[in-house]
Amino acid sequence: MRRSQADKDVDATVGTNIRRFRKISGISQKKLGGAIGVTFQQVQKYESGKDRISASKLVETAEIGDVTLAFPDHSTAALKLAANFDRIASSEQRAAIVLLVAALATPEE
Repeated sequence: MRRSQADKDVDATVGTNIRRFRKISGISQKKLGGAIGVTFQQVQKYESGKDRISASKLVETAEIGDVTLAFPDHSTAALKLAANFDRIASSEQRAAIVLLVAALATPEE
């Protein structure tokens, strides 16, 4: 069965996020592949969106970096904030929002 363009777009987005996670974590494709039981070439295919990663491999990948794939304990407001945060063009404004939220979340002594 051929994948639709929408499916390909989703696979590419997931792959991009896997690559980001891997690079931020300082993990090589070989090390990630070994940890989830695939070759580094397969990791390359996941990251490029050429191959679709299974849900079980995605969960394994997330567990390596202690990443949560779902947000069951987050409020609707928190999810809306996260969804819109990257739409803010100014990096200075994003940084200010991070500081504001951190300050508001810090308990008063």
